[in-house]
Amino acid sequence: MERRHFLKLSSLAATPLLLRGIPVAGANVLGDEILDSMARYADTCGKKLVIIQMSGGNDGLNTVFPLDQWDNLQAARSNIIMGENQVLSLDNNITTGLHPAMTGMRNLYNEGKLMIVQGVTYPNPSLSHFRSTDIWLSGSESTVALDTGWMGRALDTLFPGYPALYPNADMPHPLAVQIGSALPFALQGPSINMGYNTSDPNDLLNVINRITDPAPNNDYGNELTFIRLMKDQSNVYAQSIQDAYAASSTLATYPADNRLAEQLQIVARLIAGGLETPVYIVKHPNSFDTHEFQVDSNDRREGPHADMLKLLSDAVLAFQQDIELMGQGPNVTGMTFSEFGRRITSNASFGTDHGTGAPVFFFGAALNTGSDTDHPVSGMLGDSPVIPQNATVFDQVAMQYDYRQVYATVMQDWLCMPQVEVEEVLGGSFARISLFENTTVLPVELLYFTGNADGEASVLEWSTASELNNYKFEVERSADAVNFEKIGQRIGAGTTNVPQRYGFTDQQPMQGVNYYRLRQIDYDGKEEFSNIISIYFETVSSISLFPNPARHEIVVQMVDNRKDCYVQIYNAFGQLVMEQALLQGTDRLALNISALPKGTYFARVLGDKVLLSQQFVKQ
Repeated sequence: MERRHFLKLSSLAATPLLLRGIPVAGANVLGDEILDSMARYADTCGKKLVIIQMSGGNDGLNTVFPLDQWDNLQAARSNIIMGENQVLSLDNNITTGLHPAMTGMRNLYNEGKLMIVQGVTYPNPSLSHFRSTDIWLSGSESTVALDTGWMGRALDTLFPGYPALYPNADMPHPLAVQIGSALPFALQGPSINMGYNTSDPNDLLNVINRITDPAPNNDYGNELTFIRLMKDQSNVYAQSIQDAYAASSTLATYPADNRLAEQLQIVARLIAGGLETPVYIVKHPNSFDTHEFQVDSNDRREGPHADMLKLLSDAVLAFQQDIELMGQGPNVTGMTFSEFGRRITSNASFGTDHGTGAPVFFFGAALNTGSDTDHPVSGMLGDSPVIPQNATVFDQVAMQYDYRQVYATVMQDWLCMPQVEVEEVLGGSFARISLFENTTVLPVELLYFTGNADGEASVLEWSTASELNNYKFEVERSADAVNFEKIGQRIGAGTTNVPQRYGFTDQQPMQGVNYYRLRQIDYDGKEEFSNIISIYFETVSSISLFPNPARHEIVVQMVDNRKDCYVQIYNAFGQLVMEQALLQGTDRLALNISALPKGTYFARVLGDKVLLSQQFVKQ
């Protein structure tokens, strides 16, 4: 029987170490290939990364508010949005504000210790909690399911000889510590948890002396021996965790009744106690899956989402203060992530449904929040999400950064992994972003890349602080932020330390959303991609939809229909309830909607692209 299959069938229970009643598991591997590789190289780097998982899909537009898009945002979420004057303002950032429950993180931002990365997602995003979480943790494309990150593969490939050869002089402490139950691909393998605890000191002696009860001399016995050794080995790490915790104390004041703060307090004490573990994982105690009653109807600053954001903000502030008081500020950084964001429009249940892009937060004293970031706004990478004037249930927060760009930056610039190893882990090359101070300057240091609609044209502008061996910029456009095509270019300045400004005008943008990015190409053929920006143009079409409101039928009329199309009807929750073909040469299609319940619906005409997206009311 294969070991991996055996572990899947094993019923051996794992009991983690408890600190203050919170489960703490330590291991040589996290069970996730990306996090394993981060930890392996960070062991010699001296840096520590703290990851906070916000499960359920955080509503980024009720967390980080695009003040420069306020009117459109207010129209899209009229039943849940608070007053503009109630949003927390940020120093030197007039386009952006934070939820009023996040005073702690607002203070960190104003002190240069918080970075907002806007529009983080991936191409063809999944709206399934489980699948999207797997994608984030495996580092895969949305169309590829990787069989990586589980304990069997991690033990076989990343750490040959485990568990018999660990711990050792070079690796005395666990490579990762998980506080509570955090990540599906963390310490839990197919069925075996790598963080065990025991109250019997003889078990630790058994590890040292390699003594255990006899096992049958067969395949089952061999696998049972392996599992026993793996379990006992992890108990050695439980002792080092306990020793570090006992040797330290808290220097900052943590908020009461805050389970996230309790987890971060344990992390701070382990760091203060000398634990050399480079990667720590904690989990927000509440679910961010806010489909209904996300806000208090009487005071939209309050409600379940506000409570969750306050827990996060208060906990992060206390942790950051504690880390700095113990003198570890330059060596510790933290990041948050959620498997996806929420839709631009709110729903009829005073909540928000599954969406795509969302902000990622970084916190710490070593962030590149000065004026030399790749965006002119200190403390923020990317621009405010574009909110269409008449947003529908189909509109999403556009991607500005692929989540693997975040991973690549963390692994290479913070945890000291070589670029070739980073590319192997991620399965390709992803452009790093300017998250941290004192990192290697890219051949072209892009200050900003922005765009806006000017009449019927898209006007793009970008600037560089310095250039090295820069041949040219190619301007690329996409309708879906996935498939890009070149629409123009600008020749670069070669090598210069003098700031350069560039511009390009797209005279024939597409109707709807246009996504743009820059492909920077060196003379030696190396290339980098910029962040993605989006510009929206109201759809002007020869297609009409009537009557509105409608009772028995809705009619789609098209002038000079030269291609087969489909007419789709969605309800207010984004569910497809009707679909019918509009064939080439047919100018009129009537759909019988008598059986549909009364309410708000959305009609979409789909050809080579979305030709019409319009809301109507069924009476």
